[in-house]
Amino acid sequence: MGRRESQGDRNMNYRSYADLSSDIARQLSRLQAGNFDLIVGIPRSGMVPAYMISAMLNRACTDLDTFIANGSPGKGMTRKVRGAAQSAWENQRVLLVDDSFNSGASLKASLARIPQECPCDITTCVIYANPAPVVGVDMYLVELEHPRAFQWNLFHHPALADSCLDIDGVLCLDPTPEQNDDGPRYRDFLTNAAPLHIPTYRVHSLVTNRLEKYRPETTAWLARHGVEYDHLIMLDLPSKEERLRQNRHSSHKADYYRDSGCRLFIESEVGQATNITRMTGRPVYCVDAHQMMTPEWASMSAQKKGQVLVCTFKRMARRVVTWLPAPLARQARSVYQRLA
Repeated sequence: MGRRESQGDRNMNYRSYADLSSDIARQLSRLQAGNFDLIVGIPRSGMVPAYMISAMLNRACTDLDTFIANGSPGKGMTRKVRGAAQSAWENQRVLLVDDSFNSGASLKASLARIPQECPCDITTCVIYANPAPVVGVDMYLVELEHPRAFQWNLFHHPALADSCLDIDGVLCLDPTPEQNDDGPRYRDFLTNAAPLHIPTYRVHSLVTNRLEKYRPETTAWLARHGVEYDHLIMLDLPSKEERLRQNRHSSHKADYYRDSGCRLFIESEVGQATNITRMTGRPVYCVDAHQMMTPEWASMSAQKKGQVLVCTFKRMARRVVTWLPAPLARQARSVYQRLA
């Protein structure tokens, strides 16, 4: 049985890459006890925890298709991997990993694809599962209630059908001060903005502080990059100066989010994300901070928020350092140690 975590009825149970790494590390003794020879990830989301587990256990890792074909598990050049076999099926004990478990249909379908002649002893494992009883998986690490969202698949999840997204800073880069002239340079930015997070599911609503007069350029960019959505909500104001005078950046988004009934808003800027959460009492994912803002977060003092963000950065940095060559690792450690 895994740990149980919940954040209440209205809040989104969110897990970042750093959270995932920590959750796996806290259950490492259970994984060590399995004495696994090979870690197999179920693409795509299952590859993230699979590689983390393989690094912590110092075991070879491969994807499901390579395993099915009895291919050669890949291995790096910087460390010796215990019992590195030439082909996948030479490994006796195999851990098949996915990130989460709902009905078990995906895991069952993955197992069904493995040929019957495969001689390996396969144990199935997910990191996050619905509260017990959990049937259909051999091992899970953490019980995590719905609704839940993960950093690694947030923009590639059916939950986008019930979400609002900002555009600048989320779907594309923000304009620079030079580009943001409410004139020809801004129109050029709207036409040629560099994409960031392009969702692969249809979005309920795109809610932006772009002015209504720029709808043609905005819709053309969205169509060119394959962004599907039901509603595009823009500010119906005559100019950038009037937008700055009214200062409705947060309230414009919060009012629509509240009335839409959507369960999540994805915003880039920390201040606006905090304001939208405070105004609506609903969760907002902040892209810049990699943080799920909740009503509790919005009521937190500025000093406490800063401490939380610094701790999050330091936790992520410590994980990243373990993958760096020694000279870079020493430099990275000196940076995050100065944050203490």
